[in-house]
Amino acid sequence: MMPGKRLAEWPRVRVAGQLGWREGSQGLKHARRRRSRALAEVQAQVVAAVRGTARHPMSAGDCVPGHRRRGLLARFGLFLWRRVFGLGGFHLGSLYQWRDEGLGIPGRSCRDNHAGTRLHFETVIILGLNDNHDASAALAVGDQLVAAVGQERVDRHKNSGAFPWDAIDDVLHVAGVHPSDIDRVAFGSHFTPSTALRSLPRLHHDTKSASSQFSPLLNAYIVYQVGIRESGMWPMEADASRKILRRRLRTRGIAAPVITLEHHSAHAYSAYRSQPHLDALAITVDAMGDGTSVTVSLGQEGDLKLIHRQNGFAAINTYYSRITEWLGFTPNRHEGKITGLAAYAEPPEELIRHFARQFHFKDSGNFSVQNYLLRQSKNDRFHRFLNRFTREQVAAALQSNLETQICAFVSYWVRRTGRRNLALAGGVFANVKLNQRIHQLEEVDHIFVYPNMGDGGLAAGAALALSAVAPHELPNVYMGRDYGAADCERALQGTGLRFTRPQDLAEQVADALAEGKTVARVSGRMEWGPRALGNRTVMFRPDDPSVNDWLNQQLGRTEFMPFAPVTLWEERHRCYLGLDGAEHAARFMTVCFDCTDEMKRSSSGVVHVDGTARPQLIRRDDNPEYYDIVSAFFQRTGIPSVVNTSFNMHEEPIVRSPRDAVRAFVHSRLDRMVLGPYLVYGVDEDVSD
Repeated sequence: MMPGKRLAEWPRVRVAGQLGWREGSQGLKHARRRRSRALAEVQAQVVAAVRGTARHPMSAGDCVPGHRRRGLLARFGLFLWRRVFGLGGFHLGSLYQWRDEGLGIPGRSCRDNHAGTRLHFETVIILGLNDNHDASAALAVGDQLVAAVGQERVDRHKNSGAFPWDAIDDVLHVAGVHPSDIDRVAFGSHFTPSTALRSLPRLHHDTKSASSQFSPLLNAYIVYQVGIRESGMWPMEADASRKILRRRLRTRGIAAPVITLEHHSAHAYSAYRSQPHLDALAITVDAMGDGTSVTVSLGQEGDLKLIHRQNGFAAINTYYSRITEWLGFTPNRHEGKITGLAAYAEPPEELIRHFARQFHFKDSGNFSVQNYLLRQSKNDRFHRFLNRFTREQVAAALQSNLETQICAFVSYWVRRTGRRNLALAGGVFANVKLNQRIHQLEEVDHIFVYPNMGDGGLAAGAALALSAVAPHELPNVYMGRDYGAADCERALQGTGLRFTRPQDLAEQVADALAEGKTVARVSGRMEWGPRALGNRTVMFRPDDPSVNDWLNQQLGRTEFMPFAPVTLWEERHRCYLGLDGAEHAARFMTVCFDCTDEMKRSSSGVVHVDGTARPQLIRRDDNPEYYDIVSAFFQRTGIPSVVNTSFNMHEEPIVRSPRDAVRAFVHSRLDRMVLGPYLVYGVDEDVSD
């Protein structure tokens, strides 16, 4: 499958568990029954259809080969389901029908033998959505992902779990697409959130907002999710969810068929199809989604084959979040602070052994997690034990054990499969120090971490899984809205801020940076994901070792990781060691690297106490205007890097619009701001400076 080729016809049948599409319980049962003798044949058909080289041998209305008429017991069970759930507004009669989940064929049962309409790559528009925490929307048109936005950027609530209406509006605006133009809507999970939570938004909000990782409500939800998955009841849950979602979308004029994908399949496809290796090994690890916490999949000519999964009770993320809470930070938000804090102490052996007993890798290829659902009595003992150590020691031991166990898991599956190129996604891979350790494994040749690796990236993964996008090197993540000069000028009117429109904007910004000024930049399309990569950024010169303290204080933030640098691509080997095999990932600030002695001397403000940094390597093709600023600064100072931190106030999302930017600029009292084509001066600055 290559960009530009046409999709002759999407395959009507997929083996259960391969991609995780929802296709109905009866079909799921027969697919499992036939797996051993049909897998090779069906995979060949899928690959041929995806690559556009052949049509699937089954016509649009054909029944599943070997599909037998339902027996008396099955028909009676179906009758009961219809009666019971029909009273609650759910109609699950179609649960036992084979439905096409493809791009161009309307859904129908085996009895409905009408011909389907085929769509070509150029006309297929897929809207991907995540409606859980870190809600988001992404849009794939043909063989390109053209837009992606997090809901939090629009509604201004950090990690927003609201239904992503605002994000949908943004991606449709960016692409110039009307709701009626959408061909398919793909959600990045079957039942996360569950049907009950999707139908009762207030309950959904209460569950997501449980401030404690020891919350009984959260524990009950975890048990429910795993129970639904392991009991085999998830197809019914998925079908009920899909009907709710379809009804909700139609209120906004989106009448396209709704598809749900397995949570970890969406994660895996986000990473796999954003890197160029067809034979990559896709690994996902997160807290839990659709009752699963870990998966391993093999890349096969543009598609993925699931070879390993472990249920939600194996979630190291949740355990990590509980330690985050114990240390006084916000779980599911401040785990990155623990990564930074860990470098300030040596981990005590007693504490490492304790964490290893709680979470460790087994030779069978699985993780073992103890005390996943802690009773309050155990919490008290847990707290008393941890209180014997400093928080730096706790963070160091937790980080050490995480790196040891995840690296053992990755090594096992790399050796077992022989696949040395990794595509990683899921919340655990937001840990940049862990990613460095994985990259340093002898068994690994290449590593790529999807830039929006958490659940925010599910929208893109869902869209990519259904779209014509082939595995390719992700060029950039500038997928949000851009604002023109008129929008910027309107935001500045009435503020009293002075601004100019210089012809040599990059030169003037470089001059300000060289003079020690702080400069924000809000220009071009907004970044997709948790990192600011130049278009919603605050810049400063990198040779001030105290910048992490005073600039964070100015922005109202508390961090233990130093600021990250943006470094010119051409100067990368002067600054960092061990880049081979991770240069693509290094363009998105997802991996740490050891710094050279020259980097430590010239850019001490961005080098951590352990001698590492998490850079954004920038090429001019990636972002010409931003590159020109860094290049001009290099010409003036001989330093090929600049401090790059996200432009946001404490506990707020990164700024999105010119109005957001002006408010944050005034509140933080920065020196300069690039707002589109304008150079804005701070309240204490003079235009003549």
